[in-house]
Amino acid sequence: MLNDKNYVEAKAAIDEAFEQPGISDNPRAWFMKARVYHEIFESKDPQLNKFKENPSELINTIVDSYNNTLSLTTRKSNLQVLAKNQIEILWANGINEGTRLFQAQKFNDAIDAFLVSKISKPTETRAFIFTALCAVYAGKYELAVENYLAAKDLDVLSKQAYDGLIIAKRNLRVSPEELLDVVEDARFNYPDHIPYVIEEVRTLIRIGKLEEAESVLNTAVKRNPSNMELVLRQADLFDIIFKTAYAEGRPERSESYFEQASMNYERFLANSPDNFTANYNYAVMINEQANRIYTRINLMSNEEYEIVGKETEEIGHDWTRKALPYMEKAWEVKQGDKKVQEALTVFYSRLKMDEKLIALNRN
Repeated sequence: MLNDKNYVEAKAAIDEAFEQPGISDNPRAWFMKARVYHEIFESKDPQLNKFKENPSELINTIVDSYNNTLSLTTRKSNLQVLAKNQIEILWANGINEGTRLFQAQKFNDAIDAFLVSKISKPTETRAFIFTALCAVYAGKYELAVENYLAAKDLDVLSKQAYDGLIIAKRNLRVSPEELLDVVEDARFNYPDHIPYVIEEVRTLIRIGKLEEAESVLNTAVKRNPSNMELVLRQADLFDIIFKTAYAEGRPERSESYFEQASMNYERFLANSPDNFTANYNYAVMINEQANRIYTRINLMSNEEYEIVGKETEEIGHDWTRKALPYMEKAWEVKQGDKKVQEALTVFYSRLKMDEKLIALNRN
């Protein structure tokens, strides 16, 4: 029946055979059941679709039948070799079809195809990783996490797999603490991979663990002293600590971190003078010093202002003058940016640079 492709009759016959006592000890019976179900699975005949309503169950039946053949035969027997080959074929077909569908951007169909390979060889990570990748593209982030973690239980994840796991967790909007667990695990396996260092620091900052973030960055910078991306991240962190310490009433700590942040920003900008983010953030940080001076002036009494007001105001202007070229550079790099335009409007107004203010407003 199988040779004649009479699959419905073949299935009925093998199912009836397995109702007989003692049949479960017969390796040839298990192999035949596997072959019949395997052919039904591979067939495009629409009449057989009724047997495929639960693909997972069908594939499990096929694989279990091949595995029962293996367990009941010796290593060199013909059935042992044939059963192993069929499992390999089943796995490879799933990988190949899933890859083809992925390349065609049919991500949900690819997930179904990779299921065949996952069931065929459940200790092989490739199908789990490919399924997870398709799930990320399909927006099925919980499925992606499930498959990445299944692969992780089998072997160490690659950097690309950790990247996908982090993306999936982030899109699921998990807590920063849960995301941190994933990032720290990635860093444990790839301690010198800079993107994981940066992701860990970013997450620690979100949690408010600034000292831990500083420790991670300091270690990374010592190991990679010429990595300018780390230098910039360190500048950003010192900038945050500078502002946080001031808000906490710790002016000496604030000033110390201002100096450290300044050194890092200037070192980075010496290497990448056209970087918008560094120019903008450094200008904002310097301007924070100016704002503190202006706030002090606003709190002065008339008598105090008469004595030291103008002199103090000039100190604020000096800070604004120092911030100005960095904000102007940010404008040069990214003209039209509203935040930069608003900042320059304030700077030019403070310093009474009317011509530049008029030119800016023309934009």
